[in-house]
Order: sequence, then C-alpha cells, then structure tokens
Amino acid sequence: MSVNVEEIMSGIRAEIQEKGYSSDMLSFADVPADADAGIYVERFDADMLRGNVQYISEHHRVDPYRPLSGNPVAVFFKKVLRKFMSFYVEPYAAEQSSLNANIAQAEQQVELYIRESRMHSTKELLEKVEALELQQKNTKIAMEQMQAQIAALQAKLGEEDAR
Repeated sequence: MSVNVEEIMSGIRAEIQEKGYSSDMLSFADVPADADAGIYVERFDADMLRGNVQYISEHHRVDPYRPLSGNPVAVFFKKVLRKFMSFYVEPYAAEQSSLNANIAQAEQQVELYIRESRMHSTKELLEKVEALELQQKNTKIAMEQMQAQIAALQAKLGEEDAR
C-alpha cells in the first residue's frame, strides 16, 4: 500500500475550500493561553507555591502523541506526518520531559527548604521569646528587691530624722 500525499493534500484543500476557511482566520494570538500563567505576585504565598509544585509534578511528562480527532482524511494525514517526524520529535519530547522532571524535583526541594527554614526561624523566635520572658521575670524580681531595699532605707532614714 503506497501513500499518495498529493491526493491527500488535494482532498484537504478541497475540504478547506468547501468550508470557506482562509489562512487568516486563526492566529496563535487567538488561541487561549493559561490565564494563571501571567499572574505576578509581590509576596510569598505558600499555597500558590504548593499548587505550582503539585502541577509541575503531575504534568512534567511531554507526550508527543496526543489523540487525533476530526476528519478521517486529516487524521490519516496527521498520522503519516507523525510517522515521518517521529525520529525528530521524540528525542526532543524525551529531553523536555527530563528537564521538566528535574524542574519539578528542584521546586519540591525549594518548597521543603522554605518549610524547614520557616520551622527553624519559628523555633529560634520561640527560644528568644522564652529567654526574654525569663529575663523579664528576673528583672521584675530584682526590681521588687530594690523597691524593698528602698523602702527599708527610707524607713531607716525616717527613724534617724526623727531622732
């Protein structure tokens, strides 16, 4: 069985003419993109980081063979093109999947680092608070002792003035 590419192309061209399609009907700018991809934030958001890490972890694999649908002639033509281009596309898809997997792993490490540093910072702050509370308690005790000494000295001074 031989594939006649010219016959397939003429069939596709005829279908395009029948339906009245033109090359200026759709551009890449018209294709909707992920609306969340352009969000810029100025402050760290742990929930956003977690969501992004989870998305990257789940979607890191690039599949060069998505399901084809539509006109059977066009699907057949696309399958033929896939076969001809697979030697070129598959290595790039595998390389991109590998890169994406490494990025996902790096993002997970960043998230873990942030969690650990937050826990470490919280622990240090709690230790400082405890130390300051102890210092405040000791200062209060010393102040009470000084006030008692002052009262005793004032009483002694009052006795001497009375003599």
